[in-house]
Amino acid sequence: MREKIRLRNFRLQELLSSASERMRLDLAQQLVSHPGELGREREEVVREFLRKYLPKRFEIATGFVFDAHEKVSEQVDIIIADSFRCPRFETVGGTRYFPCESVVAVGQVKSSLTSTEQFRAALLNLESVKELDRSGGGRARDQATREPIEQLANHLHQIFTFVLVTGKSLSRMIATETMMEFVLERDAHLWPNVALAMDQWLLTYCCDEGVCPNPMHARGVASQPADGQQDLVMRFYLLLARAIEVTAVANLPYTAYLHRMGDWTAEVFFSTRDTPPPYLESIPR
Repeated sequence: MREKIRLRNFRLQELLSSASERMRLDLAQQLVSHPGELGREREEVVREFLRKYLPKRFEIATGFVFDAHEKVSEQVDIIIADSFRCPRFETVGGTRYFPCESVVAVGQVKSSLTSTEQFRAALLNLESVKELDRSGGGRARDQATREPIEQLANHLHQIFTFVLVTGKSLSRMIATETMMEFVLERDAHLWPNVALAMDQWLLTYCCDEGVCPNPMHARGVASQPADGQQDLVMRFYLLLARAIEVTAVANLPYTAYLHRMGDWTAEVFFSTRDTPPPYLESIPR
């Protein structure tokens, strides 16, 4: 008789701690193998890390994001898109373009972040994605709930954005002040969601329920130091993984995109004003 195997003394906290340490070391070891200020190589290291740990249905790439109004974002280092829902487009040179309806998160990777100007530039880059119209001109609907996409009012309809710093960074207080100044200058739906400087600090927001990445309900910027008690890589991963699972995704509103291609004309070889047309009338019912 087969003996049942039981997991005794199972503790979720220990499991998460073990996974957290493995994840942190995995990313750190990959970054060590790409030393110096090799920005593009480090970006790919982070993309490979995310491919390994995030659900496989999400495509992770670099490129541009666009909407049905022909508006295109700045180039972003990391694009996370639901490949089951929408296509991506690729030029002959290999540049990739993703319709914003399928994109759930984007990020900027910085080998170092040593000035407030660099930080603001990264945040502005992410804002170029947040500004895109995910509603497809009012035609796009959330595939899970069938609700119309309303990104101005619903944080679950907004693309999740983040900055990830892999090397030397601003102090936590200067980074916090810079992010606070940035968000106070614009509407909440344009705010970034998370900024992480590995082994240094993590910035997001605090809401009534506690720390959360939702800018629409934010009471202030939450600033967490790496004090040995908090694994910031795992916290960042949990925030990102949760966000991409709940962010609304819509099928490509093809009608909205076709309208941007101009008027469609065709030669008419047969026409009738009869109702119904004679051919349809002759079909047995």
